[in-house]
Amino acid sequence: MNILSKTRRRSALVLSAFALVAGSAAAVQPAANAVDPDPNHLTVVYDAVGTTHVGNQVDADMAIGPTTISVTIDTIAPVPTPIIDGTMVIPPQTMNFDILGIPARAKVTMTQVGKITGTLTKLPSPRQALDLKSQVKYDIKLSNVEARVFGVWWPLAVGSNCHTVNPVTINADSVIDNSTTPPTGYFTINGGGTLKDTYTIGNFTGCTPLNFFDIPGFFPTFGSIPINALVPGSDNTLSLTLSNPRQP
Repeated sequence: MNILSKTRRRSALVLSAFALVAGSAAAVQPAANAVDPDPNHLTVVYDAVGTTHVGNQVDADMAIGPTTISVTIDTIAPVPTPIIDGTMVIPPQTMNFDILGIPARAKVTMTQVGKITGTLTKLPSPRQALDLKSQVKYDIKLSNVEARVFGVWWPLAVGSNCHTVNPVTINADSVIDNSTTPPTGYFTINGGGTLKDTYTIGNFTGCTPLNFFDIPGFFPTFGSIPINALVPGSDNTLSLTLSNPRQP
C-alpha cells in the first residue's frame, strides 16, 4: 500500500508542505504506536542492505546489513525538509583481508553515536524524486583478530576496547545522474533508493599489543600502532540501498 496516500485527514497546511517534499497529495497519519507522537513528524522504516570497502592496507569489502533504518522527517518545516531523527543498527560482521599476503580476519562492530540527520530536497522531475542527504556517526570496534598461518587461524589479540578515537562520520547521499531524462539515482519516500559515500576512518585507541594480555589501562597506545598502520585512511566507500518503506 502507498504509505503516502493512506489518509487525507491531515490539515491543509501539512499536506501542502509535504507535497513540496514528496510530490504527494496526502500524508501519513502516524500510527498509534509510533515512537514520535508529533502529528507533523513522519517516521518511515526501510529495509537496508549494502557494502563498505575499507581501503589503506586492509583493501577489503564488508557487508552492511541486512538491517532496517528508521528515519523521521518534519513535514511542515521549511524546505529542504529536515530529517530530524533516525537509527540504523548495523549487525557485527567478520571482515576478511590480508596482512602482507597473510590471510586475516576480524570482527567489526559499528555502534551508532547520535541521531541520523539530513535533508530531503524536491527535484524538478520526476514527480516524487528527492535528493536525500544524510549524516550519521559510528564508533568502530575491532575484536577477534586472527591470521591464518600454515593452515591454522592464530589469534592476534587486540583486546576488548580497540576502537576509533573519534566516531566515524558517514555522509550517505543520493547520487543524482542528470545525464538522463528524467535523472536517475534519486530517492523517493515510497520506494527508497541507493545512497553512497566516501568516508574517513581515523586512528584507533585502546588496542592491546598483539598476543599480550588484555589488561585495561596497559599498553593502549603501543598496542594501537599496528592497527593504525593498517586501517585508518580516507579512501573508504559505502553503498546502501533502502527499500520496502513502511510505518513503524
